[in-house]
Amino acid sequence: MRKSSWVLLGAAALAGGIYETTFLGSAPFPFYYIRPVLPLCVMLFMLNRRPAAYVTAFLAGGVIDLLSATASGWVIGRWLIVLLVVDVLSERVTTNRSLYAAMALVVMARVLDRVLWQLLSWVSFYIIRQPIPVDSWRSLVGILMVDMLITTLVFVSVTFLTKRFVISVNPRKERYE
Repeated sequence: MRKSSWVLLGAAALAGGIYETTFLGSAPFPFYYIRPVLPLCVMLFMLNRRPAAYVTAFLAGGVIDLLSATASGWVIGRWLIVLLVVDVLSERVTTNRSLYAAMALVVMARVLDRVLWQLLSWVSFYIIRQPIPVDSWRSLVGILMVDMLITTLVFVSVTFLTKRFVISVNPRKERYE
């Protein structure tokens, strides 16, 4: 990637971290479910931009950890663990780079993040006698629906603008005659 792309990526990651830290705590009903950083990191994996995905998770997670008024649950560590799992799955399991594979990876990433967050809360309760507040599991359905929408919009936009995920078939003259 070019230096200007890294600067834009860093700015977007910082903006995403600031958004998820400051706005989500007091966001009204539909906006509470919009959490774009993790789906965009997964889409960076789909675009074979692994370092960019890790940098985005590191910067956004760091901002969330630093600016959060309450215990945030070590977002930077959780997201890096989640992205390591997504990296392995995108290379070994979902190798076809389709919209369905992207959606499956985003769902897996969000659920794994929520499980790690819950485990971290339980462990912190037993170690320091202070649980880390975790979002309710009921909100996960709404978050996953918005994640699917974000993934679809990014996937279709990238496909339309760059022709990156378009499958080309070489036509043969006698094929359909």
